[in-house]
Amino acid sequence: MHWLFSNKRLLSYSQRVNRLRCFTGLFFILLFVPVTTVFYISFKQFENDLLTQYQRQAELFTDKLNKRIFKRVALANALPSDEFDYYQTLYNPVNQQVTQALSPLTKLETFERFPGHIGFYQIDQQGQFNSPVWPEPITPDADVTIGQQQLSPELIKRQQIVQRLHQVTSSSEKMQELIGQTTPGEHKKFHLINDTPDYYIFYRAVKSVDQTKLQGYVLHRESYINSLIKQVLETTPFESPITLRLHSAQPNAQALNFFTHINQQGKIEVTQSQHIDDKLSQITISNQAVNWPYMGYTLAFSTTSLQLTSTAIYTIGLMLILLSAMVIGCIGFYRIGVKQLTLAEQRLNFVSSVSHELKTPLTSIRMYAEMLKTGQVLSSQHQSDYYEFIFSESERLSRLIDNILQLSKLSQPQHSVHPQHTKLSVLIDIIRSKVSSILVKNDFNLCIEHGFTHPDNVMLLVDIDAFSQVVINITDNAVKFFDREKIQDQDRQKIDFIFQIDPQQAGQIQLKIRDYGSGISPEQENKLFDLFYRGGSELTRSTQGTGIGLALVNELVLAQHGSIKVQRMTPGLAINMSFKCTQSPTPSV
Repeated sequence: MHWLFSNKRLLSYSQRVNRLRCFTGLFFILLFVPVTTVFYISFKQFENDLLTQYQRQAELFTDKLNKRIFKRVALANALPSDEFDYYQTLYNPVNQQVTQALSPLTKLETFERFPGHIGFYQIDQQGQFNSPVWPEPITPDADVTIGQQQLSPELIKRQQIVQRLHQVTSSSEKMQELIGQTTPGEHKKFHLINDTPDYYIFYRAVKSVDQTKLQGYVLHRESYINSLIKQVLETTPFESPITLRLHSAQPNAQALNFFTHINQQGKIEVTQSQHIDDKLSQITISNQAVNWPYMGYTLAFSTTSLQLTSTAIYTIGLMLILLSAMVIGCIGFYRIGVKQLTLAEQRLNFVSSVSHELKTPLTSIRMYAEMLKTGQVLSSQHQSDYYEFIFSESERLSRLIDNILQLSKLSQPQHSVHPQHTKLSVLIDIIRSKVSSILVKNDFNLCIEHGFTHPDNVMLLVDIDAFSQVVINITDNAVKFFDREKIQDQDRQKIDFIFQIDPQQAGQIQLKIRDYGSGISPEQENKLFDLFYRGGSELTRSTQGTGIGLALVNELVLAQHGSIKVQRMTPGLAINMSFKCTQSPTPSV
């Protein structure tokens, strides 16, 4: 850890970048690990709290279902024994008369409102079977008929009920054993027989007219519990869609599936099917047991996902924003650090380049000046060449110093660029006067084109000094990076200056300065106007320059309220600059 925070200067740019990466990575880990840990724990806590809430809802549902089952059993236990006969004997204490009336249990709607409730029955010691819904007793193995007359729909329904009751009770071995052997019970509570597939038979022994009778009722297991579950579900709102599966301990019993959710109208909707999509039961909530008489039955509650509360969503959202801000901050910190290190490296290269750019010509100027001063050069032609060399190198040094001074001025809040409307013809003359010496010296041709009939009428918003410096820098850069050894083509030693109406920006004139050199790569295209940027390696570069020329061009164009962009050509490179004009010029035909 000491090397990471040591003040000892690293030897190379890559080492400084590696140290920045290590520091940023360590800082990110120190922030990310505790924040994500807190986030994970909080999220799990929200899930556990929500799951606990769902489990409480499942427990309340099961309690409500068990209470409804118990209530119905208690109501059945409270039925008087004489109501199991078709006719019920009533005593009127006022007139002291005994009359007969139909038992309340003869009404079909008494048990029709409970799906799965087959009906009530009564069996005497001789095995005669009767039901409150049928007026005549039935002997063992007898058919249920009422003569040959045509039966009404109600009688047909009653006949079907009593036949089904007789069939179910007759198929129970336990019931057959109880006939004639059971003594009357003290509490008159119903007991359960479950030896008949798909049915529950409830019975009790009662004393009636000096004989013992078996009374009870029959339930269809699945239909009865299904109706109860559906009724309770329709009155129990769950906050998210719930899948409820009823499992039975009975062999070969098939699970019953229910799906409940709140529809778009805000009403509880319950559907039932034999198969439920596994996606609807991804999260198990709890398993609840059903009370007697459905011992061995369990309710499995599950859901697709836990619907987080608004508070949980708000808290998780804030934590996600915090994580995002932390990640973005670390990435931004790293990128800014890399940019600063790159800028520092470029500044070192700039100092090295400026030192080289100043030292080499100054040494040559001093040497030639000393030779001229001491009279070592006698030939007038050589003296003229030396003077020309001294002048040329002095001019190049002046341009370099002017670029540095101009760049420093542009970095200040108030710079010295003041755009004014200037004629296009004046700008063309400026281009010829400023770049001709550079082009002639390097054996380059100058080509200026424009498509306007009257260039004197076209006014561009530019600063003459800044515009001059822009074209000089671009021209000097194009000549400097033209590889004569690689490009052995005299026709490509030229620079085009083309004025035209900007095809993308209305009311502006575009100046395209194109060379026919080697061009640039796509990676260099985005860095061409960066300060101190120079293509290639500093150790192998053979061209002169400091990396501020095109950066200064970019700043000067922007200071003149213009725009600039690079366009890769085949061959060469074009720099397109757009300037505002006072009127829409008419191009020549």
